[in-house]
Formats: sequence, structure tokens, C-alpha cells
Amino acid sequence: MALPQMKTATYLMEVPSTGREIEFRPYTVKEEKVLMIAMESKDQKQTFRALKSVIKDCVKEDIDVSRLTLFDFEYMFLQLRAKSVGEIVDLNMKCQAEGCGGVSSVQVDLDSIKVSKMPESNIIQLDDRIGVTFQFPSLDIAEKYQEADMEKVSSVFDMIVDCTESIYDEEEVYDCKNETRENIINFYESLSSPQFAKVSEFFSAMPTVEKDIEYKCPKCGHENKVELKGLQSFFT
Repeated sequence: MALPQMKTATYLMEVPSTGREIEFRPYTVKEEKVLMIAMESKDQKQTFRALKSVIKDCVKEDIDVSRLTLFDFEYMFLQLRAKSVGEIVDLNMKCQAEGCGGVSSVQVDLDSIKVSKMPESNIIQLDDRIGVTFQFPSLDIAEKYQEADMEKVSSVFDMIVDCTESIYDEEEVYDCKNETRENIINFYESLSSPQFAKVSEFFSAMPTVEKDIEYKCPKCGHENKVELKGLQSFFT
């Protein structure tokens, strides 16, 4: 005879990039165990795979997790974690005062975390004739560059190429899926420094999950103000 199964509540959340409302359930002990093993491994690829698997299993809608934007993915996992384990996470935060080294225990409510402001447009006008349309980095693209040094010009350049959706002028729109990578690279290399700076600004202002926190150091009394950004910062 089969043992009884626990009933699972379902919840709704809004996907930040689209505003689409989706239904999800909390993850189970079995799924939490997979997450814990992945995180303990310190292997970024294994952790990514575990997070993707849990979101895919827990979201009731038919979505392609790999095509989610990185900030959608981060936000969705925090919502899952809030309903699965609890809304409050305890973080150990170092004092920002020089030479102190004190550590504060800070509680953060995951329900209060939002995605930073979306850009007004994903279109960058480079001059009076030519412009570029971008897609936000998908989870697949983020996973591709997770071990790259994003301080290196080559890594940033490669990601920009991957995220280029189309290039247009006054006569035609060129779908980059139909262009060679070499042609796209040549296009960017032909830009002036001010024009490429417009492109770089779009990526530097990329949305992410964020939260401003304040805490007083128990060691020196310094009043700290810190901005938490990105999924990893909420599990310090």
C-alpha cells in the first residue's frame, strides 16, 4: 500500500522582464537536498544545473528555463526559497570601517527584494542612421561566462556579441541570427569609442536582484550601508 503524500500549496509570482504571472510550488526536501549538495561542492556549473532543475520542476507553467534572463532566474529562485524555507535569511556581514573586521548578523526579508529598474529600451541608437537591438543575457549566456573574468575586455566583448539581436540602418534590419559571428565582431570593431561606450552602458546597467541594507557594527559601532546585488550576495 502506498504511503500518503503531503499536499503542496501553490503561489503566484510575476516574471520581472515580461510581467507574466506564473504559478509555482515550494521545493521539497528531496530538491533542497540536491541544492545543498551542489552548493557544498563549490562547483558553479553543478550549482547552476541544480538551480535550473529546481525552478523547472517547481514552476507549473511551461517555460524554457535556459532562455530566462539572468535577473528573472535570480528573482524566481529567491521567491521559491522564500516559500520553501522561509522569507528571512540570516547574513554575516563584515564591517566596512577600515581596520575593524567586525561581523554583524543581519536578517533580510526575501519578499522585500526587487529587481533593479529596467532600461527604458533595449535599442541603442549609435548615430542618426545606425542602431542595435539587444536581448538581455539569458541563463544560457550567463552560464557560458560564469567562470570568465568579466573585468577582461575580451569577455565583455564576447557577451555583447552573443546578446546582439539585430543591427539596423535607415534601409534594413539585419537579424544577427543570419549573420556570421565574424561580421558582428567587425561591426563592433568599426565603432568609435563614444559609440561603443553607449553599448557598454546598456550592459553595466543590467537589471539584477538588489536590496539596500543598514547595520551597526557590534565591534566598533560603525553604521554600515551596503547594497546587495545578485543571487549569491543573499546567501553570504
